[in-house]
Amino acid sequence: MTELAETIAAWRHSLDAVVGLGESLADRDWDAPTECPDWSVRDVYAHLVGGELWMAAGHPRPERGLAHIAAEPVAARRGRPATEVLEELREVREVRYRQLTDAPPDPDEPAYAAWGQPVPLGMLWLHRAFDLWVHEQDIRRAVARPGNLGSPGARAARALFIAALPAVVAKRAGAPPGSVVRVTVRGPVPLDHSVRVDADGRGRSLPETPDAVTSVLTMGWESFARLACGRIPADRAAAELTGDVDLGRAVLTNLSITP
Repeated sequence: MTELAETIAAWRHSLDAVVGLGESLADRDWDAPTECPDWSVRDVYAHLVGGELWMAAGHPRPERGLAHIAAEPVAARRGRPATEVLEELREVREVRYRQLTDAPPDPDEPAYAAWGQPVPLGMLWLHRAFDLWVHEQDIRRAVARPGNLGSPGARAARALFIAALPAVVAKRAGAPPGSVVRVTVRGPVPLDHSVRVDADGRGRSLPETPDAVTSVLTMGWESFARLACGRIPADRAAAELTGDVDLGRAVLTNLSITP
């Protein structure tokens, strides 16, 4: 299976899971607040509808950035029955599946991310798989239906988290040149990743962890994912810090990669 095929399979898995979950929700569940600020479960479903409609339309460059893809579909569907929002997601899912069959995507085709940045289409698909899995977890936590923490979508999310770590450590956390930060995550989607800050202040992922490490952060997968998605603050994460604790705390505080 190619990298793009794996990404699409992850997206499909999470989308099917979200639809199936929606079909099992009680009326009261749709208004439950989620960890996505100011959004209920119904709002999260509306957001996912908007994202898939955008993809179905050929993912044009968003004229109003993230608002066009994220917030506007939510506002437009507030007050609508949950059954209608869920049915709209079912319908656009079928459109997307037909499109994939009729015109398989080229991963190198130029595209735009939701915030307007040019990216290859393969990267846009990775963002979609990430978005579906993250919001699936938002819904599951809101309605106390845990699951799929180790799904293909979770592994797609891990890929984006790892790619962001050099910038998190060097730029956002302000780790000094020469420092090495190791992030160890245990659970269904483990990772053990180290970043060194070069003399020019840039972070660089290391193929192996060196003997000398400045700061080590250790936590479970769900805590890491919630932090990296901005769902909880650093002081609510069950994380163990060793070595330079102040630097480790700065990394925790700046771990979120979502807008």
